[in-house]
Amino acid sequence: MAVERNSVVVEEYLQVIYALTGSEGPVKAIQLATRLASSPSTVHATLSRMQRDGLVEVGPKKEVLLTSKGQTKAESLVYRHQLVESFLCDRLGIPWHEVHHHAHILEHGLTPLVVERLAEFLGFPGFCPHGTPMPGSGTNLPASTLALSALEEGRDFQVVVIREVLEDQQELMEFLERHHLQPGERLKFLEKIKATDSMLLEYQGTSFSLPLGVADKIGILPLA
Repeated sequence: MAVERNSVVVEEYLQVIYALTGSEGPVKAIQLATRLASSPSTVHATLSRMQRDGLVEVGPKKEVLLTSKGQTKAESLVYRHQLVESFLCDRLGIPWHEVHHHAHILEHGLTPLVVERLAEFLGFPGFCPHGTPMPGSGTNLPASTLALSALEEGRDFQVVVIREVLEDQQELMEFLERHHLQPGERLKFLEKIKATDSMLLEYQGTSFSLPLGVADKIGILPLA
């Protein structure tokens, strides 16, 4: 049975609100318009429908908040998405930087039974390929995780997580993969370059620069 377009749109909004809230705090409608490439009027109409259905509410500062019902639904959708990412990356060998895009296309047609069996098939993974803890898995990022942009110069570090807000930028994700900025990889922070608002990193003798705005959305563990 075909998935209704309205249902898909609401699912997309729930996932984006969930991701933005987790990484950037309270979400405004303008952020949704930018992230989803939608007009303000379309965003307003969709949010009104979601508010009517009890999925979101609008706070006193016009921030969009998930209700308990919306949070539960969003977590279910994010879990489904991350399962598909894991399957594509770990079992089908789809490039790491592409799995978010392909999962976004495939996920909407999965039934709860397929999601359940897929989780079992994959051994109930706790993290997605980009390092984000999967909702309901009981996993968490290490307490000492900090943003790469906050690391002291000259320190070695291990990548822990690429924040979800970066995953839609496929060219950027390909850059991160090419330079080994992936969960589990170890690199060195050489120095901050103020003139270009970037930081100089090194992987196995090869150096490259990374914008601080991107580094702010990469979680790492400092190494001794």
